[in-house]
Amino acid sequence: MFTYSFLVTPAQTQILTVDTILYYVSQHINNTWGFYLEPSSMDLRWSDCTGDTLALRNHQLLIDLLREQRPYWTEGQEFGILNTIRDFDNPSQPYIMRMSCHQALPNPNMLP
Repeated sequence: MFTYSFLVTPAQTQILTVDTILYYVSQHINNTWGFYLEPSSMDLRWSDCTGDTLALRNHQLLIDLLREQRPYWTEGQEFGILNTIRDFDNPSQPYIMRMSCHQALPNPNMLP
């Protein structure tokens, strides 16, 4: 329904949790449309190029997710349906992490 984006420095990835990101999304919705959604009522999900979806846990640190799921995140960006990596061509080029926000499921282990 809308895109929410923000920049994070590599140092911030070591302290930023999924719960904090959900708080930012909740505040954005409230500030933009005047509608408050409790951060705990939302889930973040991360899909790769193959369509596999991973439900993120609120306590997870962003750096742990990147190390586990995208160990090459400092070297290149995933590109295309073959999940190939396109090398960064300059040192200030950002890694873009795309997540989607959904209504929290009663059992986060069972994605629809």
